[in-house]
Amino acid sequence: MYSFKYETASRPYLDKVASYRTSTAPIDISVTGDKIVIADLMKSISVVQYKQGTGGQDDTLSEVARHYDTTWGTAVANISPNTYLESDAEGNLLVLNQDTNGFSEEDKRRLRVLSDMQLGEMVNRIRRIDVQPTPNAIVIPSAFLATVEGAIYLFATIAPQHQDTLMRLQENMAEKVVSLGNVPFNRYRAYRTSVRESEEPNRFVDGELIERFLDCDEQLQEAIVQGLSVDVEEVRSIVEALRRLH
Repeated sequence: MYSFKYETASRPYLDKVASYRTSTAPIDISVTGDKIVIADLMKSISVVQYKQGTGGQDDTLSEVARHYDTTWGTAVANISPNTYLESDAEGNLLVLNQDTNGFSEEDKRRLRVLSDMQLGEMVNRIRRIDVQPTPNAIVIPSAFLATVEGAIYLFATIAPQHQDTLMRLQENMAEKVVSLGNVPFNRYRAYRTSVRESEEPNRFVDGELIERFLDCDEQLQEAIVQGLSVDVEEVRSIVEALRRLH
């Protein structure tokens, strides 16, 4: 970290005030207040905190949290307090959280996985967005993601009262809607790397799949909403609201 100073009124310079070394090589950073989250080329992300020195002491950058799994990070963003969205070189997305109220110091330092999925494209930029949600918002847009193939994705968090409905809707659609090439949805979107592989996406809802509900015939829609706490009209209203986001 450098401080921008002036040697004279016309001669500015950068003065190094603090430094931090990642495990291998930093690939991306995201700064929020005094917290800096760093995506490492091979060792996922770490969170460091900047503190300005007082009483003649030096400024410091101290690690306050880390994700200890091996992940070839490509981009990262702070999407909410102590919560981070990371992408990796194998096409996955992870949402990581720091439990600042953990029982031990080790618990507080360890970033845990809240959700993960296979996007299928390598993301090279994640940019947080701040949107004031409406009182009845189904999802709250949190970030844009840009991939190396030129696609732009919207990442949004689901309002608590709609989480169960959308998760169960996705589960029903994955069973009843035929995909291109008959590829099982859960297998296609399951997080997988060279060191860890899941059987299905974890607490992620694929908006592309959910929006296909509007293209299904009425008989299939009725079958999809079986077991849900909402009827076909309510699901149509929810999905149409999601489609209007883009």
